Amino acid sequence: MTDQPIRARVVLASIPFFAEVLDGEQIDILGGQVVPRYLQAGDVLIREDASGDSMFVIAAGEVDVTVGDGEIKRRLAHLGEGDVVGEMSLMTGARRSATVTAVGPVTVLEVTKAAIEPILNDEPQLVERFATMLERRRAELDRIYGAGSWSLFGLTQRDLLVAMQAFFAGGI
Repeated sequence: MTDQPIRARVVLASIPFFAEVLDGEQIDILGGQVVPRYLQAGDVLIREDASGDSMFVIAAGEVDVTVGDGEIKRRLAHLGEGDVVGEMSLMTGARRSATVTAVGPVTVLEVTKAAIEPILNDEPQLVERFATMLERRRAELDRIYGAGSWSLFGLTQRDLLVAMQAFFAGGI
């Protein structure tokens, strides 16, 4: 095992989004599949309204999360090491709801649908646990940044579960 999967596993195990849903073996498997990405100040990691089927774990550095076009941008959050972005796209295939831009040098771990799908296919009940995690995360972000700032597109937890099952329809 190289240093990268070991480091990725340590980072993933420290993130509640994964640590509270997956067991150690599943985190090991996922850690071997993540893709590191390196950005410089001003690089855009995620562009609002773009399609996507992955999420990113910030392993080092900081990013700004904004919504809106041109000069009318509203900053939703300033995130750093240990934070995650793009989880709705990973779990449902939803379009990106915000733009994420590197403030300085940033290292992220990209978790793709292809990386997590085999784990979900092996244990379909994990989809429900991730739906619960997404709902909890939305409530937490709304509490921190203001109600409605972090939209789940008006989806209930049940709606999320159905959307996730449809997105991962291959074996779930």
